[in-house]
Parts: sequence; structure tokens; C-alpha cells
Amino acid sequence: MTFVRTGALAVAMALIAGVAMSAPLKLQPANPQPNPKAGLDVMYAWEGNPPRKIQNLTKVKQMAKKMQPGQPLRGLDYRDTSDGDPVLTFNEAYNVAAKITGYIKFDSPGIYELETWSNDGVDAWVGGQQIGYVNGRQGCEANQRTEVEVPQAGWYPLKISYFQKYGTSCLMMKSGKQGERITWTPNEVFGR
Repeated sequence: MTFVRTGALAVAMALIAGVAMSAPLKLQPANPQPNPKAGLDVMYAWEGNPPRKIQNLTKVKQMAKKMQPGQPLRGLDYRDTSDGDPVLTFNEAYNVAAKITGYIKFDSPGIYELETWSNDGVDAWVGGQQIGYVNGRQGCEANQRTEVEVPQAGWYPLKISYFQKYGTSCLMMKSGKQGERITWTPNEVFGR
């Protein structure tokens, strides 16, 4: 009988832990609320032409001291490039590290799904919560889809660390309110 009770207790605790882990991440709005310009701010550092390589996000952190401001991004709509095309708004194609900051606007409270796409690595945060993470190289593909709780309409801080090693590059985001179709996030909801 003790074995049955212990087993039932273990199952109940596992279910509770599963529910807690799947709860949406609660975002924190910017305080005070900004009145931003369109786009996102970006800082770049370049590791040089191949064979020099940026392999992971640790290298991006190491390069942070030599980052310089770049031309602002229009949003997060940088689709897969051709090999040799510049990365985002930078003038080089390979071994590029970027730190992106700004805001994303949600028009109403509720539960949303956010999904980053990248080629190569990304560490994306919105409203104090991590919503996308890839610490290595990959083709232009979806990272994880994350459910977030938006407690109020308004602007939420956004920060992204990103790197492109070589080949093609991309950085994009999909979003949608729970129960609705997830679509590419329009550039108009980003501010700096």
C-alpha cells in the first residue's frame, strides 16, 4: 500500500511540475513606457574573413567590447540571404556578431506565441524573458516557440545577441495571439 501511495504522489508531483513548466512566461513592460522611433538599434563586431570563426554566443560576449553602432534595423525581417551577402545592416558577410536592442509593442494583453528564426546563433529576450536560444550554427530555421503572457498593452524591452559565421544569414520573428495564426512579425511593432 505504501508503494502505491508513493507512486501516486510521484505521478501527482510530476503532473504539477509539468503544468508549472508549461505556463506562459510573464513579460515585464518597459517602465516608463517609451515613445520610440521605428526600428531597432544594433551594434556590430567583425571577427574577420574565414578561416576566423565565431562558433557560439560566448564569442559574441567576448567581442562586445569592440562593437560599434550600425545602421538601425527596420525590425526582425531579415530573410535568408545568398552566400556572400551582407549580414543585416552590416557591410560584411561572415563572422559577424551583433547586439540588438529596442522594444516590441503588443496592442492588447493576453497570451502570445513568439518564435525566433536564425542563421546562425541567437539569444533573444523580450520583457525580461528568454524567448529564443541557439548557441551554435544552423541554417535559417525556427528556434523554439515560446508562450508569453503580456499583462498590458504597450512596449516591452527587447534584446538579442546574434552571430553569423559564414554561408547565408537570417534573423526573423513570428508571433501571434493564442488561438490565432502565428505569422511573421511586422516591422511596425519594433521601436528604438
